[in-house]
Amino acid sequence: MRQRSTTRPFAATCLAVLGLPIAACAPPPAADGAVTATAHPDLSGVWMAFAVENPAGGGNQPQYSAEGRALLEEFAAQFTAIPETGAWCYGTGMPSVMLSTVSYPIEIVQKADRLVMLAELEMQVRRVYLDGRPHPDDFLSTGVGHSVGTWDGDTLVIDTTLLSEWQVRPWPKTEQTQIVERAYLTKLGNITARATGFVATVEKPISDDVLVVEMTLTDPLLYEGPQRRTAYYQRMSDTATLEYACAGEHWLEELEKNRVSQ
Repeated sequence: MRQRSTTRPFAATCLAVLGLPIAACAPPPAADGAVTATAHPDLSGVWMAFAVENPAGGGNQPQYSAEGRALLEEFAAQFTAIPETGAWCYGTGMPSVMLSTVSYPIEIVQKADRLVMLAELEMQVRRVYLDGRPHPDDFLSTGVGHSVGTWDGDTLVIDTTLLSEWQVRPWPKTEQTQIVERAYLTKLGNITARATGFVATVEKPISDDVLVVEMTLTDPLLYEGPQRRTAYYQRMSDTATLEYACAGEHWLEELEKNRVSQ
């Protein structure tokens, strides 16, 4: 169940306590771009995914269309093996960055006109524009795509398109891929999802706050109907995010190959 604010409006409090006219009781202006308590829920903070569920059941592996399977098999047949992306510090963008439960947090910074997600995993960055702009016609496709958000009550609805083509399982993408997320806050006691065994051993969350992201991915070419997943995030301390220096190891290995013989 989502929480409803019981905060008394500023103007009503001013009138009751000070006996001033309404014009004199306007709330103080917010700092430029800041989120106020009377605006929309503030999703800011450091969050770590602890569970991902398929509302339809049957596990989290996506269901591909016959054409999608053929395309993926045709791509894979060109190689003797496909390297594991994580081993090479290669961020595959959406939706993987939001569905990862491998103990890498995401820091969210929210302002009135945009929301920025800073993922520790491969240092991927998402920007969700909240200022009413549409998706552009001249935007280069990227792994995380282009995202715009609108508020539906206390729920932030994020629409993402313009995603780079990707022909590797589990989440391939084409120019037709669209992802819609519905993000809202709740409490741990209001959900049935619990932490997977992998993330249960990391540092403890700092509260019972839960960020829920209900995701729907559609691509008529690759998938057998809409693919829905629900991700649950726990609130972590603001020191939980570390530098993701995976690529440094590969650089050092290459450097060692060039060492001058002693």
